[in-house]
Amino acid sequence: MADKTKKKDLHNILKDGFSWKTIGEYRIPYIMRIVYGKHFKYVATRMAEYEVLEKYIINIHSYVYTSCTPVIAYAITESEAKLLNDINKEHYGNGKEFHLLAGKDYIVGLEDLHNFYLIDLCYKKLERNNNSGFEDICFFIRIDSNAHSCVPYYTQNGQKYLALFYFEGDTENLMQRAVQLENWDLDYLKFCWKIQGVKAKFFAIDSYSVVGFDDIKNLYPP
Repeated sequence: MADKTKKKDLHNILKDGFSWKTIGEYRIPYIMRIVYGKHFKYVATRMAEYEVLEKYIINIHSYVYTSCTPVIAYAITESEAKLLNDINKEHYGNGKEFHLLAGKDYIVGLEDLHNFYLIDLCYKKLERNNNSGFEDICFFIRIDSNAHSCVPYYTQNGQKYLALFYFEGDTENLMQRAVQLENWDLDYLKFCWKIQGVKAKFFAIDSYSVVGFDDIKNLYPP
């Protein structure tokens, strides 16, 4: 079923030049670029900001998302600018009056936009200090009765993972069970680190060792 959906999606893009993706409650158009024979989906940054990220960007300090996310933007070509302006004119109807220019406006990966949007969910959980009703991507676990002993975690395949540097002393047994987080998996954890005030040196790393919460519970006293 998923393969049929992908083929239909690709057919629509090749026929019309674009397709649509729903992110949260927002519907946004994306275009396709072929790089070394592979198809990649991209979204115009100005459309992304207007349609998906506008309220989120206002709420969160820029230093949080600029230091935690690996989003790379690419300048649009003449043909991409024409296509995106046609989409803006013919299909949106939301009152946007901007005009996209080749070489001056940018696109970002659709997957990056979706992951970036999920950080908004993490922010809302922190803002409300409540994990219920949200997808469990990242949050904090209180290790003991001390209110300041909260350790951020990232959830992958139903397992909560915590960074090793939070646990002092003999971590040899933990190291044997550690896995590496990288790319967006690590960036959700970096987001929590930034909120918590973790040292800047940890934000320069591309991968980091984490250990499952179940392993920690088994190795440490209750």
